[in-house]
Amino acid sequence: MKKLVNLLGSMAAFITSILIICTFTTTYQFYYVGQIFNSYVPIQLGVCITMAILGIRFLLNETGKKRIIYSSFSFTISVSLIFFMMNLVKWTM
Repeated sequence: MKKLVNLLGSMAAFITSILIICTFTTTYQFYYVGQIFNSYVPIQLGVCITMAILGIRFLLNETGKKRIIYSSFSFTISVSLIFFMMNLVKWTM
């Protein structure tokens, strides 16, 4: 189980890195990758999934205070990104 979660975490981090590169190259018009990369939603989704997997990994692998603090921090980031993706948080200026 631990090896599977570690492998999933590494794969999710790698895919998120590719999503970041594709989004930045499309957003800043260096190279057009695809229509989906015109917004930051792919990055938010990738980081959300990666942080959820890392939260599970911290629950399985860590002990003591690290287990609670690291996993809760990861899950908090993951849940907050869901709110941003659903546009429940509005930025006002």
